[in-house]
Amino acid sequence: MQFIVNSVEAKRTSKNPTQPMNISNNSTLTAVSKAGDKLSVGFKFMCNYEPDVGFIRVEGEVLVEGPAENIDKALEEWAKSNGKNLPREMAEHVHNVILTNCIVEATVLSREVRLPAPIPLPRVAINNEAPVSDYDVSHYIR
Repeated sequence: MQFIVNSVEAKRTSKNPTQPMNISNNSTLTAVSKAGDKLSVGFKFMCNYEPDVGFIRVEGEVLVEGPAENIDKALEEWAKSNGKNLPREMAEHVHNVILTNCIVEATVLSREVRLPAPIPLPRVAINNEAPVSDYDVSHYIR
């Protein structure tokens, strides 16, 4: 599979975010078409910081290679579902490629706009200090 980014946007909408903060990540397939002997799957990845703290958006496409019958089956399933579904195995693989690549991109972008990383990062605890909760974002809001 080939992963292509067409646009990115990162925006922090609050100077002083309130705690607790909820961070959600979502990928949506936006278009499916044939591109030569490959399947082109358009996507939009959103990372939302709530309540109204900011967002990161990545749009692009994934080019899927495979046997012609799999490509045709995917196009048929997409058309039959009115642009909502791919075959389960292909959809899982495509969404995992999108999430894997976009989480890395969103992590870099989050630093640029002073938002927490979109996923929990490892923490080191030395001595007998109280443990930090798994997703306490207050320590990296600048």
